[in-house]
Amino acid sequence: MTSDLIAHSRVIYTNKDITESISSLAVKLNDYYLGKDVVLLPVMTGVIPFVGQLLLQLDFNLTVSYAHVSRYQNNLGQDEIKEIYFPDKKNIFNKNLLVLDDIHDEGKTLDCIYKKLKNQGANQVKSAVLFNKDIKNKITKADFKCLDIPDYYVYGFGLDFNGIGRNIPHLYAYDKKDPSG
Repeated sequence: MTSDLIAHSRVIYTNKDITESISSLAVKLNDYYLGKDVVLLPVMTGVIPFVGQLLLQLDFNLTVSYAHVSRYQNNLGQDEIKEIYFPDKKNIFNKNLLVLDDIHDEGKTLDCIYKKLKNQGANQVKSAVLFNKDIKNKITKADFKCLDIPDYYVYGFGLDFNGIGRNIPHLYAYDKKDPSG
């Protein structure tokens, strides 16, 4: 199925483009968080390749937790955000948090996470995203971003297409109109 999927897609960014942008982001984050203690909060599961590349390049004091939330079902965004796992309040209260996400589109998920973290007493909440989708009137903007992408259905480098493709090293845009396949 992966070869059929790729046959109807085109590369938006190569693996080299992606990893170089992650290295550039690491430099910015190291400057920003110099001398601070930070809790990294990756939003599972598409963020795993991004975090794996980024984490080893960060040189400030950090701990890692995670959140697992989603607003997608059958490759389509939903209004309701499903919270699967969120760290305990004691791991958030009075901490500097950096939320890491794979893709930032309308900002609904990020907005929900920001509000929850602030309600649980976080000292500071910032976000860094790997792919920033070009969508007008976002609810919440990411504080740091690696790569801007057009408003296409994309997959690869952690993002899936109907459950497959997370392990594809490049970012692809699907060329058919219906992303459900």
